[in-house]
Amino acid sequence: TLKIALSLASNLGDPSDDVSVTHAAEGMVSKSEANSLRQLINDSQSFSSDLRMPHFSTESGPAASQVLVMGPDDFIVAVVSSLNRPFGSGIITPSGILLNSQMLDFSWQNKTMNYSIPRPQNLIQPRKRPLSFLLPTIVRPSEGMCGTYLCLGANNGDRALSSIVQV
Repeated sequence: TLKIALSLASNLGDPSDDVSVTHAAEGMVSKSEANSLRQLINDSQSFSSDLRMPHFSTESGPAASQVLVMGPDDFIVAVVSSLNRPFGSGIITPSGILLNSQMLDFSWQNKTMNYSIPRPQNLIQPRKRPLSFLLPTIVRPSEGMCGTYLCLGANNGDRALSSIVQV
């Protein structure tokens, strides 16, 4: 299931730049697509290691932080930030703010992390937002239902999804 999800995510990027990204996102939440993909899931076997794997990777490291707050008034906030590597870009503003190196989240020839295949939907361009695997997550019961609220986050690049699912 995670291999399928990450494979689908490899078609994402900034939707304001590429209409195919919007179509890919719509397909990811489509009930008919979910029904089709559900047929590929088999509890007694796994996909081969190269089938349905993403065509990209993101750098992982100890450079992410998160704040998860749950208040008594049912407000929940989950914020995850990343410098993408220790000390980010290495640039500090005069006010002391360390700038990130999110440029590494773009896909670009000979610079993409782990030498993966550059993906057109995530190529570096002016005013374009890079694909990111920061996943602040809030889980709550259905409207009007009592239950446990959960607020969590994960880092570690493209492995964050499996961490969230495991929790």
